[in-house]
Amino acid sequence: MSIEANLEKIERLTSKVWRSYSKEDPLGHLSFNEYDYLKAIQAARVPIRLTDLAKELEVTKPSATNMVKRLERKGLVLRVSCSEDARSKRVMLTEKARAPLESESEIYTIIAQKLKVHLSEQEFDALNTLLTKALR
Repeated sequence: MSIEANLEKIERLTSKVWRSYSKEDPLGHLSFNEYDYLKAIQAARVPIRLTDLAKELEVTKPSATNMVKRLERKGLVLRVSCSEDARSKRVMLTEKARAPLESESEIYTIIAQKLKVHLSEQEFDALNTLLTKALR
C-alpha cells in the first residue's frame, strides 16, 4: 500500500475517533482556519506576538490581525500588551478555548492506542521515531 493511501487511512481513523468521542465538542463550530490559529497559539505556550503568529501560520500580518479579532469576538483569545515593545500585541487563549483544546489530547491517545493494537512495542516506537523525524 502507498504512503498516500496510508495517510488517507490515518486521516479517516482520526475523523472517526473525533466523531465518536467528541459529540459535545465546544469548538466544533469553528472553521479549519480558526482552529489552526488556536492550535498555533496553544503551541506557543506563552502569549505569542501577532507578527510571530503570522509567520508561524505563513499568512500576512493583516490576515492574522483579522483572524485574531474574529477569535477575540468569539471569546476564544485575548490580545495583551507586549512588555518588550509597546507597539506590539501578544495573543493568548482564554479559558473558553484552553480547556477544550487541552482535553483534545485524550482523542490522540485513543488514536495512538488504536494504532498500537496492530504493532509490537518495538514497531510502535519505530513508528513514533519515524513520524518525529518526518514531521520536523
